[in-house]
This record gives sequence, structure tokens and C-alpha cells, in this order.
Amino acid sequence: MTTIPQAELPLFDRFNQVAGDDALFDELVGSDFEELPSDEVFMVAHKMLRDTPYGPRPYHELTYVLEGHVVARIGEQEVHLLPDSLLLAPPACRHGLVATDPEAIVVVLCLRPALFAAGVFAEFLTHDSPVARTMHSNEQSGYLVLSDTYGRILYRSVRTLLKEYAHAGHTASLSVKARALLLLAQLAEIDTYSFYGLDQRMMEVVAYLRERCATASVASLAQRFGYSETYFSQLVHRRCGVRARELIVAARLRRARELLLTTNLAVHDVAAAVGYGSYSHFNRIFRQVYHITPAAYRAFAAREMAGLA
Repeated sequence: MTTIPQAELPLFDRFNQVAGDDALFDELVGSDFEELPSDEVFMVAHKMLRDTPYGPRPYHELTYVLEGHVVARIGEQEVHLLPDSLLLAPPACRHGLVATDPEAIVVVLCLRPALFAAGVFAEFLTHDSPVARTMHSNEQSGYLVLSDTYGRILYRSVRTLLKEYAHAGHTASLSVKARALLLLAQLAEIDTYSFYGLDQRMMEVVAYLRERCATASVASLAQRFGYSETYFSQLVHRRCGVRARELIVAARLRRARELLLTTNLAVHDVAAAVGYGSYSHFNRIFRQVYHITPAAYRAFAAREMAGLA
């Protein structure tokens, strides 16, 4: 299975430096939740060196996978989380993270229910969005997954929030709460959620697609994995939150981003390498998803990485 290359994500130590030297990257979630900060908002970030405790939490937990492969155990299910995936688990949800990849890094945003008792946070819960509905859930297996379909949707928001939290001295300052609210508002605008997430079978599909995105089609994928096109499309939508054709486009664009960042290929050659015979079509699709042209993305990412060096 391939993940986002190191050229695109800062190394762990570099990310730690951006967030602040004393950020909580090495603090693992303890089994005694009472020992965690009592603030209405707090964050924990760590490598997946061991399993986290299984059970409900006294807070809403938003787990963002920065790097690596993480498995969440929810009831009898195993949900696979790839880089840029996010798992939203309300307090009643019984869950835990399984340490399958010690190099995986997660950033966990914890929001205590008291935060939503009044004001703009309470107003947020009145909105009709998948995020708000999930946060209202009292089911032990109620959760929501934002897959890594298009990738890096939340990266900048999570990084900014963690940096703000570190600079505030790991307390729930007004600025930290404001950043948390902005993140929730961003999540409310996204419509590619799944109430199931990736299982092992869909992980095989994703891995296969990433290696063959340039030539893959819905028909070829369905045939490869022994499904009818209709059933395969339904399965993809259920597990990934997007249509099967969108999953293929996402895989092509992910590979295109990798090539833009790690090679000197001309943009039209990148387009051809990921399965687009028409440069203008590739340029239009890339811009629709990322709101930036491929050439501008390459230049912007190079400047960003230089700034983190």
C-alpha cells in the first residue's frame, strides 16, 4: 500500500517544530481519562506506538491521520484510516485505535460536551449536517469518517489549529476555540462522508487503484474484484462517501500531485501519466478539486516546503 510521499508531508520532527517545540506529540492517550486536560478544547498528537484505550470518551473526538496507516476498532468493526482521513466519534461511541503502523502519526482534537452548551458552538449543533447529526448520536457505534479521497482537505486547518494550541500554552484560549469552530464549519461544508469507512476489502481496491489509476475504469475495477458495476458503485459510495468514478478521479489527482512535487515532468506529461489524454481536461479537473492550477500548485508547494526547511 502506498501513502503520501515524504516529499509532500513534512517529517515528524519538522512538523513538531512548526507546531511548537513543546507540542504534545509524545503524549499518548492514557487509560484514565480524568488525567487529561479539563479544558473544553484540548489536543493530543502522537505516533501510534501502542493501542489507545477502547471505550467511550467524555468528549467528542476528532482523529486526523497525518501520516501512515491507522486502524480504528469500533464495536466489531475495523475501519482503516489513511493519511488525511478523519474519524469523528461522539462521546457514546466505543472505539479505540490499533497500533498497526508505529510510524503513523495522529492529531486528536477533543471537544468536551460543555463547549456546546451555549453560544455559537450550540448553534452549530442545530445545523443539518452529517457532522452535527453524528455529534448528537448516543449510539455506541455511531461515528463518521471523512476518507482521504481527494487528500489534504484538512491538513492546513489542522496544522494551524495545532500551532495555535501550542502557542496558547496548551490551553483552550479564545483563539483556539475560534480555530476549532472554523474547523467544524469546514467539516460541515464537506459532503463526502461515510458512516462505514474503509474495510479490508475496500483497502484492497484503493491499493490496487493507486497502482493502476491511469488505466482503471469502473468496469475494470468491478470485474477485477468480482462485482457487478452497480453493486461495486454502491459499495464504493457506502465505504468512501463518493461515487466510483470520483474515486478513480481522486486516485489520478493524488498521483498527479505526487508527480508535480517529486519530478520535473512538464504538466502535460503529468496529465498523460495519470490517464488524461487532454491537458485542458486535466487542468480543468485539477482546478475544480483543488481551486488551483497544476502549475500553480507545484510552485506553491515548493515555496511551502522551502519555508518548512
